[in-house]
Amino acid sequence: MTTEPLLSVRDLDVLFDTARGRVPAVRGVSFELAAGEVFGLVGESGSGKSTVLSAIMRLLPGVAVANASQMNFQGSDLMSMSAGQLRGIRGTGIGLIPQRPMTSLSPVTPLRKQLRWFLGDMPQSEIVDLLDQVGLRAVAERLDGYPFEFSGGQLQRLLIMLAALARRPSLLLADEPTTTLDATVQAQVLRLILDLRDRLGLGVVFVSHDLGVIAQVCDRVGVMYAGRLVEAAPIGELFDNPRHPYTQALLRALPSRYKRGERIKVIEGTAAGANRLPGCAFAPRCPRAEAMCREQEPETRSVGGALVRCHFPEDAAGANKPKEAAA
Repeated sequence: MTTEPLLSVRDLDVLFDTARGRVPAVRGVSFELAAGEVFGLVGESGSGKSTVLSAIMRLLPGVAVANASQMNFQGSDLMSMSAGQLRGIRGTGIGLIPQRPMTSLSPVTPLRKQLRWFLGDMPQSEIVDLLDQVGLRAVAERLDGYPFEFSGGQLQRLLIMLAALARRPSLLLADEPTTTLDATVQAQVLRLILDLRDRLGLGVVFVSHDLGVIAQVCDRVGVMYAGRLVEAAPIGELFDNPRHPYTQALLRALPSRYKRGERIKVIEGTAAGANRLPGCAFAPRCPRAEAMCREQEPETRSVGGALVRCHFPEDAAGANKPKEAAA
């Protein structure tokens, strides 16, 4: 007996209208998420990670056009929902932790009033209980203050409370929730998200540019490059046996893998404009790229427990490359 996934995304494309024509930001992204699972999206800035979350919430700007062959949440098609139906799901069915806690709240409105906007006439005792569950009981006496009077960690916990606890959604979208936090507060926020996942059975899509954070919280991870999902695998397999050359390059660039004084192996080149190139977008930066890589878009294929978009996905050192391509 198979269980229907909490979230199913198939062939998601997002394009932005610009003065130079339409620019693809997300191209053919597909993944599934089960209840209680944490799926990470990782990649360089501009790879399309946050745009995927905005597309799922149907909160893209007016210059964006999104298409997908399937984008189902709990069996309902998000792409065909009306504005009223989407308002009924946002916050209650799908919660969103925004990227920057210091700028995600109104700077000129006391927190108490902003909480009321979201929580309505919820009794004060219940609000205090929610704050207590995210370690903010002391803040309950300061709700007449403004956001700038609170730390980034406190505001991030408050946003997590609103996104994950206030309406008890089934799906939580976390858009780099620890980027602006110091290491100690970051660890606390990560533990809080995992605790809420365990207690509430949340499915979580966790976006980050930090592989170290991804390793701590995710069950599976998808690696994005130039709008493409180039590799998706269970977290252990991705770190132990990365298949895509971009994933391998990301892992080689982790500072924790080097001794003091050793030079870090950076990824040469830039991702700028890669989403407009024919063939494999990573080809200009890939040390193993062949002519076919620059001309032909690779298909996603299953290799071991991973899904990889690469012409030579099993090639970690050139040994598995077909003879005609290696020549």
